[in-house]
Amino acid sequence: MEHAIDAVVVGAFDLGEADRVVRLLTPQEGRVSVVARRARSSRRRFGGMLEVGTHVQVVRARSRGRMMNLSEVDRIAGPDVARTELERIALLSYGCEVCAALAPEAAPAEKLFQLLIVWLDLLEGERRPTVASRVALEAKALTFAGLTPALGRCALCPEPVEDPMVFDVEVGGALHARCGGGRATPARALLELEALRRMPLADTVAQDERPVTPWRLSDFVQHQLGRRLQSRSFLETIGG
Repeated sequence: MEHAIDAVVVGAFDLGEADRVVRLLTPQEGRVSVVARRARSSRRRFGGMLEVGTHVQVVRARSRGRMMNLSEVDRIAGPDVARTELERIALLSYGCEVCAALAPEAAPAEKLFQLLIVWLDLLEGERRPTVASRVALEAKALTFAGLTPALGRCALCPEPVEDPMVFDVEVGGALHARCGGGRATPARALLELEALRRMPLADTVAQDERPVTPWRLSDFVQHQLGRRLQSRSFLETIGG
């Protein structure tokens, strides 16, 4: 029998007529998937413990297939307040997708796991995370994944940022306009992103002012993944 591991449920999809494949983010093994047998045919088997954003302890069992079976699951914490508002629901899905997508498979992801735990805690707070909070999450997730974007200095020179500046996802972040091409981005916007990257996530809920470039880092995440973030469209629709 395997030992219990900490995990956050970050996604799931149906398998066959009764089972579900549950995607988890763990500190020890990064992204892993397990099969929850009869999860759809018996609501009592796992209850609501397999909802996205739920912090759990799981025990896995060997199976004949490539993925292990979910043997036991205990709920540590889960989205309660975060299920009461459309904005919080969108931010919960987005945070889970970003942290999980940037995490490796079958390799440690302690910092990304802890970042997601902090994010989920913020979503349960009295004050909802702001757009600045979401941008800070992206910046920290990229950093913890070893993909820190150049923000305070040009990615090529590397001299400090000074207008005119651009942001180039291909090169890795900020560039002086003389150094290359990209999307025009004011130096003050780049320094704002760098400040959010360094700011404790809990402090960002007091940042009511919307960042000058609220989607630059999300674009950078998508470039690194080679695909669009599925949860981003919904978040954009509601102004997140």
